[in-house]
Amino acid sequence: MDYKRVGIYFDIILIFYRAMAVCASESGANIRVKLVWINARCPRQPGGTECGYYVMKFMKEIAYEGVEILDNDNVGKGVEEYSAADMDGIREDWSTYAVNSIFKL
Repeated sequence: MDYKRVGIYFDIILIFYRAMAVCASESGANIRVKLVWINARCPRQPGGTECGYYVMKFMKEIAYEGVEILDNDNVGKGVEEYSAADMDGIREDWSTYAVNSIFKL
């Protein structure tokens, strides 16, 4: 892993730790929360425009299967990329949700 990628990950981890510290201090809690980081394997997007759909699909799988799916390296059922049918399903779910929210169906 090259230094630039490690630096980005380190910066993100610091942001989370600082956010947890601010949350604890603002709530008046005198507790220290230890975050447990998991290197989850998940399908990677092939291009630069599908990221939102990949995030939605990833979140949906975690919501339906539970966070245990992260430990099992089974997010996306072990595939390297989501299929076009998977992406179409996410687009359909999102548009149905948006239309129902807008028109209160």
